[in-house]
Parts: sequence; C-alpha cells; structure tokens
Amino acid sequence: MFDFLSKYYPLFFCGTAQTVIISLIGVAIGILLGLIVVSMRMSDFKVLSWLARCYVSIVRGTPAMIQVMLIYYSLSKLLELPDVSILGSSIARIIPGSIALGINSGAYTAEIFRSGIISVPKGQTEAGLSLGLDELTTMTSIVLPQAVRNVLPALCNEFISLIKESSVLFYIGVQDLTAQALGIGGTLYDFVPPLIVAAIIYFILTFLLSQGVSVLEKKMGKKYSNGIV
Repeated sequence: MFDFLSKYYPLFFCGTAQTVIISLIGVAIGILLGLIVVSMRMSDFKVLSWLARCYVSIVRGTPAMIQVMLIYYSLSKLLELPDVSILGSSIARIIPGSIALGINSGAYTAEIFRSGIISVPKGQTEAGLSLGLDELTTMTSIVLPQAVRNVLPALCNEFISLIKESSVLFYIGVQDLTAQALGIGGTLYDFVPPLIVAAIIYFILTFLLSQGVSVLEKKMGKKYSNGIV
C-alpha cells in the first residue's frame, strides 16, 4: 500500500520542511502581533483598544482560507517579490502565505495573552511598582512571564492549529505537505495512501510540539514554585 514511498519520499520531505518553515514564520508573526494587540487592547487609549477589538473580531470572524487569498492577491499587486524558490515554492507565495497565517494567529494569540495577564493577581503589579519599577518593566519582567506560564497549554493548541491550517496555502500554490500528498495522489490515481502518510507526518509534528511545550511548562512550573520570577 505504501510502496510508493521509496520513490516519492523526497517530495514528502520537501513538503514537510516547507510546512515547518511556514509554521515557524507564522508563529513568530503571531506572537509578535499578539503582544502588540494585547497591549493595545488593554491600553487606556480608547482608540487603540477599539482598533485591537476590531482586528480580533474581523480575523476570528472570517475563514483563514479567505484571509490567505486576500493577503496573497493584495500583496501581489502592491509588491513585486523576487522569483526565488525554496523547496519548490516561490517566496512570492511563501511570504504572503506565512504573513496571512501570522495575522490569523495573532488575533487568537492576543486573546490568549490577555486571559493570561488577567489571571495574574494585581498584587504582582503593585509589588513591582512599589519596588520602583516602571510599568513596562513590571509587565515584561513580572506579569508577562507568569501570564505565559498560565496560558502555555492554550498557546500550544494555537500553534498546533496553525501547523494544520498551513495546509490552506495549497490554494495559492505553495508546495507544502498537503500539496505534495495531493500531487502524489494524482500521479498514482489513488489519493488515500499519500494522504494517510501526510496525516501521520502532521500528527508527528504536532505531537513533538505538544511534548516540547509540556517540558517547558514543567520547567517554568519548577522555576515559579521555587519563588523565582
């Protein structure tokens, strides 16, 4: 059933590598955007807070596939990216696709960060300020590390979702894992075995991520249980 792997495994390798690269870029953009948006959302400036809420509502209320296509076609008109390929896909497709995934993830990550910050007792902020720290230092050095620890499982779930949602980049011609599996299925006139292989690879990627986050969560738990901030 899986005899085709001896011939087509390089395509699965390239597709997996491309999925990992896209996901890493998307996660980085999502974390950065999430931090910016949550700062705006919790700001005393009503305009910034309103803009942040609008961004979160729009992104969460529209399909990821439409967001990917809108950003891809919009950037294609505004920017002329060089025709350079990475693992069989043009960066003119990879970059807009990764940005779209990051923008999508940023809305969810912002809400996750917000729930984590809210979960930290206000006494922590007051203690930092009473020690002479400014608000920014108190947030980054005291509140945010504890907030991240509290929401690590939720962040892990979001990053797992991002890895799986990266498959929608197939619609703009990115040769990720899903695209390679469908291409191999078309060649074999049988889509089931290649898609099973792709599903197994996706599972391995998400399993490794969840295990890594579990280890990090335990380390952070020991750090804070020892009273270190």
